[in-house]
Amino acid sequence: MSASLLAAVSLAGAQVRMVEIPSNARQKAIDSVVYRITYNAKTIDDTTRTDKKGRYEYAEDMMRLDIGHHTNCFYNYTEMYADSLLRAAYDKSNDLRGMKHVKSTISWEIYQNYPEGQTTCLDKVWTNKYRITETTQLPQWNIVADSTARILGYNCTLATTHYKGRTWRAWFTEDIPLPYGPWKLCGLPGLVLRAADASRQFIFDAIGLRQMDGTQPILLKKRYDKYEPVSQKTFDKARRETTPGEAFGAKGIRIGTSNNAETDKAIKDALNTVEPYNPIEIIR
Repeated sequence: MSASLLAAVSLAGAQVRMVEIPSNARQKAIDSVVYRITYNAKTIDDTTRTDKKGRYEYAEDMMRLDIGHHTNCFYNYTEMYADSLLRAAYDKSNDLRGMKHVKSTISWEIYQNYPEGQTTCLDKVWTNKYRITETTQLPQWNIVADSTARILGYNCTLATTHYKGRTWRAWFTEDIPLPYGPWKLCGLPGLVLRAADASRQFIFDAIGLRQMDGTQPILLKKRYDKYEPVSQKTFDKARRETTPGEAFGAKGIRIGTSNNAETDKAIKDALNTVEPYNPIEIIR
């Protein structure tokens, strides 16, 4: 197994997670950060999982939108920070036993205007890495007259759109005339500070924003061009059908036994179970 990849098994619930240990040597700078917006993201992977009152049980991640001179990147900072701790621990001891693995839900990274005029999504299904590239498609927004909200001290206006299979409500502020927002929600005359789909399965709330000095890079994995290029539809099929056991086996990764029959059964069941999947983009 590569030193940059670890198959980690959490026995609590027999959850299996692939942990990629990042390294700056494996990344390249494609732009520099001019503005950074942090969003709290609440998402639903399993739409059948609700509490006793029928309310969704959300997973939460801290997402960042890094806006550069010509490229934007929207990524999961919760996962990035957790993996950086793993990198530090691994560099120190070459051993990750005993480390806690942070559960994050959003695995994709979105690059807008990279390549120029296109939007690129990097995502993974266990050990398999995929690259989805499309011509950038702007939502067709309807701005709601006389709508007002105050978010982070900014006056905001409501806009709605039906985009990539979901109906969205987005609050944007013209006080920050940047036509960007979380995920692929862009094209408004101001920065989107709050957005949710109509079913409230995906919710993004800005919790902080900074103007940067341009010294921090927007990074892209150097092996980006080695990611398998696929359509969103093909990716969704792989995500819905691939079990961790199939993915690990294809890479020659073997999960050892614990010499405890009950634990080993739980691990085996987890390795042969497809995780729930609720894509933000709905392809019919």
